[in-house]
Amino acid sequence: MKESTPKTEQLSKSTMKTVISEKQYPYYICEQLVEFQYMKDLFIVNSMKAMEDKDKEKDILETAIKMDKILDNMEYIKVPDKYKDIHKDIHKDIQVGVTDARKATKLIKDANKEDKPNMQEAVLKSTPHLSGVDRENWKSALYELSKENKDAYGKALDKLMKEHAE
Repeated sequence: MKESTPKTEQLSKSTMKTVISEKQYPYYICEQLVEFQYMKDLFIVNSMKAMEDKDKEKDILETAIKMDKILDNMEYIKVPDKYKDIHKDIHKDIQVGVTDARKATKLIKDANKEDKPNMQEAVLKSTPHLSGVDRENWKSALYELSKENKDAYGKALDKLMKEHAE
């Protein structure tokens, strides 16, 4: 399957929305959820490494920044007409997860500032906000998408494995 790169559309001076085709929509959402899950797991690995080597804390921050980008990808999309009704429910479920996950990434980014608590403390406080695909809301969104396109999540997983194997 050949994936095309989604286009973007300017909403305001600071906000761009990704324009997604009907065909791309289920795959795109699943890809974002799968990529977030991967970054969440990488965040945990990086956090463990940083416990033994404080220089590795920069990897935690880099991962949090990547997670924020994925959250932006889920939040700022122009939904195809076919999915507008279903997306309201999916988006509501995804938005709850995005809002919660942003609490975690903010804690990590704030810990990078000198006047804030240390990174390990921020990691501990952020972990409850990073349930990712295990989060009930995101499971519900995946279920709705799978009714529309049964192989979207599997293809997103396959794509992720290929990308990170290289």
